[in-house]
Amino acid sequence: MLSGNPDKFAVWYDAVDAWSTPKFANGCFGFFIGEEFVWSRRSTLGVDMHMLSQLHCMNHSVEDVALFERPVNAAYSELCSRTFPDVDSDATGNDFTHLVSAESLSDDGHYFFLVECGQRAKLIYGFKDEPNSVREILLGLGEFQSVVRDAIARSKAA
Repeated sequence: MLSGNPDKFAVWYDAVDAWSTPKFANGCFGFFIGEEFVWSRRSTLGVDMHMLSQLHCMNHSVEDVALFERPVNAAYSELCSRTFPDVDSDATGNDFTHLVSAESLSDDGHYFFLVECGQRAKLIYGFKDEPNSVREILLGLGEFQSVVRDAIARSKAA
């Protein structure tokens, strides 16, 4: 099942009956970001969809003008530091405000962040701490949330 536009941002998932149990629909799950496909085959689809529905950005603004305007590698590095601070840092906790990765993607080291600015949004992606993996795609305000809501609704109807 595909929701969204794979040229910009889309959510794809496919239940695999052989990997599933009566209690859990397991399968493959991924995001398209600017025609690049990032996926996990270790998805428990219900967990990933539920997590997406609970993201901070689904009910709150994730506007941060300074972060939005930073070069993508600097923004990704800052977002990772906020979300996954070093043990010896001064951080008092994790800040998941901008993290929008489904659980299976995060577990595999694929980190997606959403940052908004005015009527624009930026989806920033990277793999762990590899600077050459960092990408961004510009979206309209609310576009990410609309695609996620559509994916959730379609998964419940399936």
